[in-house]
This record gives sequence, structure tokens and C-alpha cells, in this order.
Amino acid sequence: MKRLDTEQKGTIFAITEIFLSGLFPVITKYGVGFINPVFFAAISALIGSGFMLIILKFRKELRQLFSRKLLRYLFPIGFFGTFATSVTFFFGSTMTSGINSSILLQVEPIYSIILSFFILKELIRKKQVAITLFILSGAIVVLYNGVLSISIGDVLVLLTPLFWQISHLFAKKIFDRTSLYVVSASRVFYGGLLLFALTLIPGFNDYGFLTDPGILLIFLLQGLTAFVGAVVVWYLVITRINLSKATAIVGVYPVFSVILAWIFLGEKASIYQIIGLVIVVVGIFLLSRIRSEKREVEKAQTKMEERIRKA
Repeated sequence: MKRLDTEQKGTIFAITEIFLSGLFPVITKYGVGFINPVFFAAISALIGSGFMLIILKFRKELRQLFSRKLLRYLFPIGFFGTFATSVTFFFGSTMTSGINSSILLQVEPIYSIILSFFILKELIRKKQVAITLFILSGAIVVLYNGVLSISIGDVLVLLTPLFWQISHLFAKKIFDRTSLYVVSASRVFYGGLLLFALTLIPGFNDYGFLTDPGILLIFLLQGLTAFVGAVVVWYLVITRINLSKATAIVGVYPVFSVILAWIFLGEKASIYQIIGLVIVVVGIFLLSRIRSEKREVEKAQTKMEERIRKA
């Protein structure tokens, strides 16, 4: 049997991430329906970080999580990857529908293509830009939804993938210094602590829910899927393929989310949401077919440096 190459392994992990990510908007929308958004995010993240700390302990990497040399990367990963995204998405999801939340998150390729080009020096082709704009048109159709308006909740949801992408930039810069498990743990641990600090403010906590077994199960489900499984698998993806391509592949998860929202939340997609979703999924499929590459300038520079070293 032919062994899978790095690109193929990354794509398989990305497909796994689709299902884990698809659960996130639905569980969030359900949880914040009766639990304070900040409290829901904080407890879920802390549960997730607890599992990650155990993993680091067994891997003998726990000290790296608190390393001064790594902290300037690890803390921003937690701040942007968990704290900022949780505040924007968990509050935003209370002001818009679960279906809208799922689909609007798909503007992430727009942020990814810009940040990947200017900061990670990834090769971005004209075709990739055109398809990304096509995806954006799908998000615009969803926002329109028969009425030319946009809510505060929609804006907050649109900010969420930007913060995700910023955290990914810090993660990409540190993978050669530590393991993806340390990076994953930093995202939920530091982000969870910041969120928990907010729950100390009156009005941002619902400690009474911690005695309810049913609610604890929701916290556990969110912690294990969104703050452990999805985070670890995501880093397995971006250590193997370009950030911009990885973002595009995983972006098909709204299909899964919309189905779950219909089954568990009783939300039915409008014709505009369906059209927008189809546009987004088709665009993401086309984008995923573009192979990960660095810019040709970077390739040429690397080859020149190798020739100089051999001379």
C-alpha cells in the first residue's frame, strides 16, 4: 500500500476537523440559550485545559507551558485563540441564529489569505484570490437573507475568525520550538484563565449550574470537542499543509452545523442561507484543490542560500 505523504495526511486531519468544528456553533448556541456566554466559555475552556495539562504531564512537557522563552508566543495564542474568540462568538451567537453563526464564520479564508501572504509568505495565486472572493459573496448572501441589514451579533461572529487567524500565526512561528500539544494546551489554559477572570465580575457567572449534572455534561462536551479535540487536530493540520489551504478545507463544516442546527435547535435554513451555504461550500472545495506552496521568491532564495553553503 502506498504511504500517504504529508499533504495527504494533513488533508485527512482537516476532514476530521470538519466534524469537530461543526459541533462548535451548535453546542455553543444551545448552551448560551440559558447559560451566561462568558461563564459557558470559561468553564468549557478550563475543563479542556485540565485534559491538556494531564496530556502534558504524561509527555513530560508541562514545564514548557510556563517557559519564559515560549510565553511571548503561548500567551497570545491563548488570548486570541480562546479568550477573544470566545467573547466575540459566544456573545455574537446570542444575537443571531445558529445557522447564521455557522456560515458567517466562513469569511475566515479572507483573513487567512491576507495574513498568510503578508506574514507567512505563502504563495497566493490569482485563482485562490478569485475563489476566496466567491466565498465572500456567499457570506454576503447569508447576511442579506431577504433584508438588507446586519446585526451586532453578525459583526461579532465575523470578528471571531480574524482572532483565530491571528492565534494561528503565533502557533506557526513556534512549532519548531515545542510540540503541538504544548501549543494546544496554551490556547485553552491561558485563554481559559482570562475567561474565568471575567466570571469574577458580578453578572458574568452562573455558578449554580455547576451542580446540575445535565449542564455539566454540556460543559464537558464543549470542552472535549471544541477546546481539546478540535484544537489538537487543527494543529496537526497546519503543521502539514499551508494555513490558507487548511482554513479553506475545514470551511465546509457549516454543512454539518446546519444539519445539526435543524435537528437539535429546530432552526430551518432560509432560501438565502441555503444559497449562501452552497456558494461557500463550492468555493471552499475549489480552494482546497490548490496545493500548498511558498512563494516562488522564497523558494528561489532558499535554493540560492543552499548553493552558497555548498560553495
